[in-house]
Amino acid sequence: MSDWWEQLNSLQRFFYFIAIPSTVILIIQSILTLIGFGLDTDMDLDGDMDFGGDAASEFDMDLDSGPGGDFESLSGMADFRFVTFRGLIAFATMFGWIGAAFASTSVHFAITLLLALAAGLFSMFVIALLFYGIAKLQSSGNLNYRLAIGKEAQVYIPIPGNKKGQGKIQLMLQERLVEVDAITEEKEAISTGETILIVDMLNATTMVVERLK
Repeated sequence: MSDWWEQLNSLQRFFYFIAIPSTVILIIQSILTLIGFGLDTDMDLDGDMDFGGDAASEFDMDLDSGPGGDFESLSGMADFRFVTFRGLIAFATMFGWIGAAFASTSVHFAITLLLALAAGLFSMFVIALLFYGIAKLQSSGNLNYRLAIGKEAQVYIPIPGNKKGQGKIQLMLQERLVEVDAITEEKEAISTGETILIVDMLNATTMVVERLK
């Protein structure tokens, strides 16, 4: 092992130094996920940071191991999170191995670095997309939106009239405050703050509403 390490150039050592530890962590994460532990214990470096100085710009490190953990927002809908601890480990793993592979060839350092970065970012995107899909399945499985029909709700974002667009409404559903899309057949738009009645569903998460008579 020491002979192999001594034969590597400095650039190869740099990439292997990143690749090997991150691969070990990735394997441990995968094993924990397979046995049902750690699926939701992902340290989220929340992607929705507001650089205008808003309080939302702080890192939200959710070590939440509950069944709804990282995947449920206030509305019960899944959100797409690109920068997570799991994603960073995937980035480091791919960055390290792809970089090490090209570092052993005659490819220029700059090209090697770009290829390694591209591979790392692509792996982060795949991980984010995968867990976004899991989150969507989980959130849709937890809520039965058909139970909302016949309930009153409050308009959160104005709803255009004559089904010309979507707004949003808020209501309590299955003991949870949820925010869902809504359309209306009313001739005039329904303003924020108005109380409406949910009369039907357009699709799985879009309600048809009308003003209270």
